[in-house]
Amino acid sequence: MAEERTTYSLVVEMENARSIDWAEVGVGLKALAREIAVVSSNGLARPKVVIAHGGRDTDANALLDDITAQAPQLEQVADLIFAACPGGRYYDLKNNGVLRTDGDVVVFTDSDTVPEQGWLSALLGPFEDPEIICVNGYTYLLYDDFFSRTFALIWFFPMARGDRRFASKRALNANNIAFRRLWITNNPFPKHNGFKVSCTLLMRKLQREGHEIRNVNARVYHYAPRGWKFFYWRALVTGRDADRKFVELGSPSRMQRVAKSFSRWFTMSWRTTRRIVGHARETGMPLWQIPFSLVVGQVFYGLAFWGQFSFATGIVRDEIELVPDYVGHS
Repeated sequence: MAEERTTYSLVVEMENARSIDWAEVGVGLKALAREIAVVSSNGLARPKVVIAHGGRDTDANALLDDITAQAPQLEQVADLIFAACPGGRYYDLKNNGVLRTDGDVVVFTDSDTVPEQGWLSALLGPFEDPEIICVNGYTYLLYDDFFSRTFALIWFFPMARGDRRFASKRALNANNIAFRRLWITNNPFPKHNGFKVSCTLLMRKLQREGHEIRNVNARVYHYAPRGWKFFYWRALVTGRDADRKFVELGSPSRMQRVAKSFSRWFTMSWRTTRRIVGHARETGMPLWQIPFSLVVGQVFYGLAFWGQFSFATGIVRDEIELVPDYVGHS
């Protein structure tokens, strides 16, 4: 009897496609089609690709036209399914998309990430071990100018190269990860008011249940954030999310939350200095720009401190975090 091969489906979250141009989305979709073709040539079955979006069912034809215009190869290697979740936020789209999958494994990626060669094979390979529940890929920020280099240095993603220590501790990447379908269907990303809190809560659930999160070198790059308005908003929401995570995983005590905001400010300020000084040359940043990068990094985490402190003290109320219309790359 022939050995039964693991089947898989992919969920591509399209919320971020609102804030980048379709030419950039097309780069990622073409790379996705290339990766699917490679694993198909190695004997894996043709997968479903679920396009999870926040519009209506009637938007499917327009989305299909855009995808076909940018990456006609995708329809040649996969069956496209459109999963509408009107008004859905980032994790809502992912959870809704999972319901339309049928493979043994579900792979998550985003509209603003671009896989490197070998990405899909690396992500699927560990599932040959039936004990593996979750395989976490390697996401890094693309950079091409001063501000994108600075973001790459201070962001929560590891650097593309030369960042093994930080990369070994990387958190769960909701934009580059795969799960056993049975597990993720029964344990969806938790609903939460925070912007990027649900993936942390899901990671802790995996750890509490004793499941290994297998980190692999399945690499994708994420388009860099752009613009001062995004910089300001993302810093504040980073702080608010830090307080939310502390409440969920640490303590709801207001005094402890305030104390945590100060200790995290110190920790992130030191980490930012260390990473910029230690890795700036790897990004191609000229020596004269490093002091300015340090200033930008300290401002970012100073704003993050204010976001966390004002949230912990009750100055700012806990409301659902929505991506503002003015945000560029998110």
